[in-house]
Amino acid sequence: MIIKWLQRVLLGLIIVASLYASIQNLIASKDLGSIHDDPVLDWEKRFEPLKAKLPFKRGVVGYISASSVPGATYDSNNDQGEYVLTQYVMSPIIINTGTNQEWNIGNLKPDAYKIWSQSNHGQFEVFQFKGNVYLFHKVGK
Repeated sequence: MIIKWLQRVLLGLIIVASLYASIQNLIASKDLGSIHDDPVLDWEKRFEPLKAKLPFKRGVVGYISASSVPGATYDSNNDQGEYVLTQYVMSPIIINTGTNQEWNIGNLKPDAYKIWSQSNHGQFEVFQFKGNVYLFHKVGK
């Protein structure tokens, strides 16, 4: 009789511990986002207005990020990934690094943009979009 009672108590403790661990796991992971979060879709939405502003649907545009701006701080781990994502979402438009094209994309945080704009003042018409995205059009082309 005591053995059956101990078995039931032990089983109850296991169930309570399992429920407690499950609830703690749920609480700890709530800020990670849902399975429906799609960073590529988010990146595509971020660049959609810029892509619509371009006067062509196929062609070549330049691309700079903070790593292209001397003196700007950037995360080298994200830099290459952001460039690849931009190439993907801007397709069929071809992305080349630098600002040698008539139209150029700037993926720059405010501090990097400030540094870049000081050294390129008057050379580009600038269109600013949400998410620290810029479209630069060379003046005089």
